[in-house]
Amino acid sequence: MKICGKVITISVSALILTVLMAFAVPSSGITVKARETHHITAKAAAGGGITDEGTLNVMEGDDKTYHIYPDAGHRVNYVTVDGQNIGAVTEYTFHDVKRNHEIYVYFITGSAQEQNVVNRKNLSVLGSFSLKNGSGSYVPNTKVTVDAGTVPGFRFAGWLASDGRIYPSAVTAITMPKYDLILYANWVAEGMNGALSQIATTNLKGEQAYGWAAITEKLATFTAKDLQNGSGNTMNMSIGGFNCYVDAAAIAVLNARPGMALNISYGTDASFTFYGDMDNSLFLGTELSYTCTTKSTGAVHEKEIDFAEPGAIGTAVTANVLLPEAAVGQAAYVYLVDANGNEALYLPAVVDGGNRVSVPLAAKVDFRIKY
Repeated sequence: MKICGKVITISVSALILTVLMAFAVPSSGITVKARETHHITAKAAAGGGITDEGTLNVMEGDDKTYHIYPDAGHRVNYVTVDGQNIGAVTEYTFHDVKRNHEIYVYFITGSAQEQNVVNRKNLSVLGSFSLKNGSGSYVPNTKVTVDAGTVPGFRFAGWLASDGRIYPSAVTAITMPKYDLILYANWVAEGMNGALSQIATTNLKGEQAYGWAAITEKLATFTAKDLQNGSGNTMNMSIGGFNCYVDAAAIAVLNARPGMALNISYGTDASFTFYGDMDNSLFLGTELSYTCTTKSTGAVHEKEIDFAEPGAIGTAVTANVLLPEAAVGQAAYVYLVDANGNEALYLPAVVDGGNRVSVPLAAKVDFRIKY
């Protein structure tokens, strides 16, 4: 080390060589090189836009794709990349970035040709009674909120999309796909709760019961002998269609049948069990539709149940969640999740012989299971 005025010079070459020799590592065998950062500047003239407009930092060696979309009544005129005209493209990818780049987009008025509008797709919302229902033209992957509004004498019964997807909530956010989409709002007259749901019992002997009226009548009269061997005193039901609406009349009858239970399956991820031994007198009917997301990191798995309409239930229910990756007897941990994504440990659980865990709920609160 040399100290000369205010200048300090430290010689570390000998020290590095000593450390490498001490660990028998050849000095020529180690190379440390940090990845550089480069800049890509994207600009769009009047008449349209480009994703990630402005200056973006990109790590050396990475790829970066830009999507270009014209406004209504416009089309792409031409695109320049680093000063070179590459034509009227609607998408461009910088591969294996090793230096700074620029991409500029120019538009022209006129009818847009098909190849120039592939990055903006139409959303048609039919059957809505909202003034701002969400109809419009959007870039794919845009989050769009659709609103069915309200209509006196009817209850909203779910969105049916032209691509086969179902959305149960009247106001819901969808991710715009890379194709035109039509959403149909479905309505049910008041007093016909769940009429669009495909409800069927799955473990009754003899004639099956379909629909809430038949299931309510069967609950009032059936005994364990009506069920298949090994099913105990639980009536199993399957609900398909637009939503998982549970009618209050059936649960009121169940409330008068101690020792009985009603297990309602919706989708393949979770079912909900109502017990006759509970006090269901405050139950007024509820929507139990949900979405399920799963993710795995190595041997750690996570499953999240998000209710379409969080809130009160009016009784206590048990959510039975399928964990196909888990082993019987394995420990799992249930966390409640708030609107901001924060989680709090709710209870520990054990995976049963059906690869499920049971989660008691007094309200429709989103929750995660880690196992």
